[in-house]
This record gives sequence, structure tokens and C-alpha cells, in this order.
Amino acid sequence: MSQMDIITDLLGIQGWEVVENGVERTDEEIIVHIERTEHTGYQCAGCNQPFMIAYDHLPQRMVRDFPAWGRRCYLSFSPARVACPDCGTHTEALEWIEPRERHTLRFEKYVASLCSILPVLDVAAHLEMDKNAVYRIDRKWLGRREQQRQHRPVRYLGIDEISVQKGMKFATLFYDLERREVIGGVRTRRQRAVSGFFRRWGKEACKQVVAVCADLWTPYHASIKRYLKKAVLVFDKFHVFKYLSEAIDATRRDEQNNALCDEDKALIKGTRWLWLRKRHKLRRKQKVRLDEIMAVNENLQKAYLLKEDFEGFYESESAEEASAYLEAWTQRCNESELKHFKKLARRLNRWKQGILAHYEHPINNGVAEGLNNKIKVLKRRSYGFHDFAYFILKIMDITGALPPLSEVTHT
Repeated sequence: MSQMDIITDLLGIQGWEVVENGVERTDEEIIVHIERTEHTGYQCAGCNQPFMIAYDHLPQRMVRDFPAWGRRCYLSFSPARVACPDCGTHTEALEWIEPRERHTLRFEKYVASLCSILPVLDVAAHLEMDKNAVYRIDRKWLGRREQQRQHRPVRYLGIDEISVQKGMKFATLFYDLERREVIGGVRTRRQRAVSGFFRRWGKEACKQVVAVCADLWTPYHASIKRYLKKAVLVFDKFHVFKYLSEAIDATRRDEQNNALCDEDKALIKGTRWLWLRKRHKLRRKQKVRLDEIMAVNENLQKAYLLKEDFEGFYESESAEEASAYLEAWTQRCNESELKHFKKLARRLNRWKQGILAHYEHPINNGVAEGLNNKIKVLKRRSYGFHDFAYFILKIMDITGALPPLSEVTHT
């Protein structure tokens, strides 16, 4: 076997061979000149109709291929044109490169695989490419992976918000709680955006949802009621505890600001996390300080006892027991005369049905809280995202919702 035959075999492109003395090498790059093997037909790029004779050949062009021997590698070839009776004169279709592209398919997949573990800027620097070219390649193959994703039925759906920009700008993500995957997202928390996701998702997919877990955000509920008619709405217990934490923290701030003497104000100041953490997780000195504050401040004592007693709500063994527990607890909130806890009691009573649905379908958005840490790392590593659709695709990639590149075919 000649040297050119060996290089042709390594090239691995069926129907093409390396021309004699067709390898140019420098310290930084390799240029391989290739041509079609004899008796190889052509294919119309418009309709895929085969032809045995080419109409003409275009001038030589170079495309970037997979790196070889630590150097950038380019393929130089002359594409043919075919005279198709149906489509007219067209450039031939090639299996290893797409029309008007400057990179082979295998090189594009290589770039996309690097983008799954590295930021676009780092991949561009490593491969000595323009960052916009790397971004376009990554976005294209993420889109194809999403198009070829197997859409499996979702029984338990989670809806949660994530921060996308400073200034209280949030997006909405949708989770498959059983598979712990992000299945999509919309740019805002508005009802119109959430409803748009369900319309694109389709009626059949919506019918498969047994229960949906969300927080107490009314626009979510309106869309769920309209499109997920068979699903039970379950309020996320993590958000319920979040509202409880907000109530006790607001009470602490009020008592600190309204303290009659500087000594009491100094005693309360800087104790935010003492009130929010569970008592068994506090150190001995922290417990002592907490007890000192409650000894001199009756309102904080009542707030803390209400907060600690609420822990027993989700320990109830049935929805009936939990309902009675919640009724008694909210009654104590009203009797406490603490405005933030009275407001919390009204909110929990208003959404009582969704809170108690946890006992029929014990689901929560804990998976969302865990994935949010991955999303934060993704945002920080990539220095933010200006393309929201691309951002959602990257999130789906890191959560394992997209098929691997090895299983994805080009169109």
C-alpha cells in the first residue's frame, strides 16, 4: 500500500482519495488535497437524485477538518455541479460537509463536544477560531439534538423560576421531576409565555401530566388550569417554607427597627440566620443568644414558636390530619397579632387545596433547586447569555435531556 493510500485510508471519506503528493505541511497546519475516486457518481443537493456525470466543477475550496498530529487540518477539493432536470444546476450533495459550510461535519461535532465541557471563548481560543463561528456551531448541533430528542411522556411536571439578569428579571423552566431533566423554558414568568409553552408542547403531552408542582404564583396557576386540565396542582413545599422564612425575617426587622433602647437593637442586629435555621443545627452559643432575645421580646418569641411548630405540618400522616393541623396553626397566627404571620395565614388558607395536594402526590421542586446550582455555574462559566434560546439548550444539555452527539444525524 502506497503512502497516499495510507493517508486516504486515514482520511476515512468514502469516494474520495488523496492526490499524489497532495499533503502540504507547515508547523501550524496541514492541507490535504483530495479528489473523487474513479467511477463515483454525484448527487443533487436539491432532490438527492443521483447522476453519473458532472455538469462542471467549481474552483478549489478549503474546509477545516478534524485536527491531525497536533496541527490544524484543511481539506482542499473541487466540488462538482450537476444539471438536474428537476432542480436546475446545483452543487453536488456531500455526506461529509453541508452546503456553504467551512467545516466538515466531524469537525463541527468535535467543536460541539468541546462546548459541552468548556465555555465558547475557551473553545475558540483552543482551536484558534472566531468565537462567533464556535457559537454558531454549538447552537446548531444543540438545536439538532433537541429536534431529535425522544419526547417521552411527563407524568410529574415541575415549574420554577430562575434569575437570568440582575434587577429581578426571571425566566421560567419546566422540569420532568421523575427523570430530573429540564424539558424547556420561557423568557418571563407571565401567563402568556407559560401558556405559549404548553401550546407548543401539544395537547397529547399535556394530557399525560398527572400532577404539576409550582409555587404560589398566580399566572402559573391560570395556565395550568387552562392547559393541564387533568393534572392536580401541588404547591411546592420549599416555597411554602420560603414564605414562612420571609414572615419571620420581616418580623425580626420590624422588632429591630422598633426596639425602644439601643441595647435591645444591638441584641437583635445580625441574627437573621439564627431565626431561619432549624434549632438543632445551631451551635450552643447561638441557642443562648436566641433564648436571650426571646426572653426580652415577646413578638419574636411568638414568631419563632410559630415557625418551629410549622415543621410538623409536613410530618402529618394524611391530608385530613394536615388540614386540621394547618387550620389550628393559621388560627394561632391570627391570634398572635403579628401582621406578617397574619398575612401568611391568609395566603396559606387561600391556597390550602394545592398545599394539601402534596399528600396525594408527594412531589416537590427539590430537583429544580439542585439544578439551579448547575445553571449558576453555567452562567458564571460562560459570562452570561445574550441568546435565551441558546441558554435553554445549554441548560437542557447539562441536565442530560438531550441525546448524545454520537446519536445525532445531520439533515
